[in-house]
Amino acid sequence: MANLGPEHVKYAWQRGENFKRKYLAFREKHGERIKRTVGTAVRTMEVSAAGLAAGMVQGHAGEEGSSVMGIPTDLLAGLVLNGLGFAGVAGDHSEHLHSFGDGFLAAFTSSLGYGWGANWKKTGKFSFHKDGGGLGLPPGTTTKGEISPGQMADIVARVKAASGAM
Repeated sequence: MANLGPEHVKYAWQRGENFKRKYLAFREKHGERIKRTVGTAVRTMEVSAAGLAAGMVQGHAGEEGSSVMGIPTDLLAGLVLNGLGFAGVAGDHSEHLHSFGDGFLAAFTSSLGYGWGANWKKTGKFSFHKDGGGLGLPPGTTTKGEISPGQMADIVARVKAASGAM
């Protein structure tokens, strides 16, 4: 068993006070930068989480996509969340609504850009018009009901080609 005397307690107390002094000096010098860094990390996670959620919803919906009254779900969610953020419904935390709204809007614009890029590849022309038609997304799959054996074979071939399994 160790023999602890008053000099040991005094030494431990001084070390604690020294640490406290250094910590307060560090916080004074770097506190704002740390606060900004943590804020940026939180925003990045919120935007990413919203993008992930939007992708999951659209992926679950399939080729037709998810929409509410004809408006893509990710676009609607992004606009609503940013609107609530601008309205200040979450008080001092409304910035988080903007972060999640931005994530949903980023997911929507990513899908929009993907559609335009696919059209560009298909037609060989960079245009925001679908096959010479109006401005917007290329037409999606609208087939309902049973999939024919030919359609299924085409789907399997595309999946194999995309995965490099051929």
